[in-house]
Amino acid sequence: AGALLRIADGVVLLPGADGRAAALLAELPQPFTLSAARQRLGTSRRVAVPLLELLARQGRTRRTADGEHEVVG
Repeated sequence: AGALLRIADGVVLLPGADGRAAALLAELPQPFTLSAARQRLGTSRRVAVPLLELLARQGRTRRTADGEHEVVG
């Protein structure tokens, strides 16, 4: 168990959801688009954008020069 993870106003995830999301995103061809991430995670843009921002702050992902995303490590 653990505390819910608030990633934006009105967007709350279960504990560990960020790690699971990073693992799912690592399965995508790198780098990946926001659209590809949204589809892989089965979520909306409203959730995907702050989730990708959180993963970047955690050092799990980073933005590429052309604005795509890639999993670090």
